[in-house]
Amino acid sequence: MNVNEPLLNSQRYPLQHILIQDIFAANKFAFCLLFAIVITAIGTVWITYQTRALISQKSALTVQKEDLENEYVNLRLEETTLSNNSRIESIAINSLGMNRVKPEQEVVILE
Repeated sequence: MNVNEPLLNSQRYPLQHILIQDIFAANKFAFCLLFAIVITAIGTVWITYQTRALISQKSALTVQKEDLENEYVNLRLEETTLSNNSRIESIAINSLGMNRVKPEQEVVILE
């Protein structure tokens, strides 16, 4: 049935076909604009989601960096404390029973 043919009383208008033909034939520009708007909206939502995910990841990495910096400072302090000469001498004398070498016990080798 053609849209331009007159209808009899028992026939119904093919409204769906008329609307589809109207959208695709007469309003191609409007349909293209609608399609562009939908694509732009989806793109905006996707970009916003990606941006929020990256911001969340950045803040997690910042917290991890601060934790590592704190651990580094603590390790440096521990290294300084453990390498202190008086501590090493105290461990050598008390735990290992070592004594300082007396000048008469020293042996000097010359070539």
